Amino acid sequence: MTLHARALGAEFSDLEEGARYALLQRLAPALHHHMMGKFQSMDMIAAMMDRRLQSATPDLASLREDCASLSSVSRNAVKSIMNMMTWIEPKTASTVKFDAGVIDCLGLLLTEFRFKGFVIVNEVPEIDVELSSRALRSVLSAALIALSDLSKVPATLVVRAQAMPERIELSIDLRPAERNVKNAYETDSRPLTWRDVEILAVAESVRLEHGDSGAQLTFARAATDAGVSDALTG
Repeated sequence: MTLHARALGAEFSDLEEGARYALLQRLAPALHHHMMGKFQSMDMIAAMMDRRLQSATPDLASLREDCASLSSVSRNAVKSIMNMMTWIEPKTASTVKFDAGVIDCLGLLLTEFRFKGFVIVNEVPEIDVELSSRALRSVLSAALIALSDLSKVPATLVVRAQAMPERIELSIDLRPAERNVKNAYETDSRPLTWRDVEILAVAESVRLEHGDSGAQLTFARAATDAGVSDALTG
């Protein structure tokens, strides 16, 4: 958090809380969609087991295989859902590999954006640098949503990044596209504004620049991480 934000104290905390709540409202449909998707394969296996049990002579070997599959799928589903819950209540100190964190963010938003007529193209190379998962998730997802909310037409959002000695620069380019949207996307939540994104960026010590055609986020690298990188490349 910047010195200016610290000086504002409680007033800034209220602004940050409002911005985080607004972002969470916009992420909720995507989180719900992904969570429910994890149960679909479990339902399919359960239905298959039910049909086999209706047989006059159930195939016990197949049923054992189904039970093993159901157990494995349910464990993976619980693990995945617990990971998604960290979007709602993130751990402040948790970190994520930069390129993996970007994939995580874009993967969550992909389907919802498609409904709005937006395509996300990920051109971020492998960047083996650990950053705050909360900073990456909140500021990147908020910037993408704000861009799509403010755009008057469907568009392609191209995400790129490059690692510098002391920072990582991520850019989002908005390219209007002639694309038909079959069903109008509607939400009861208010649009995200650049003011919301700016507040989140300040709270997470991320530098933000934005305009009608895109945005650029600059994440500071930890001193120890930069030192290791210099030693490896020196």
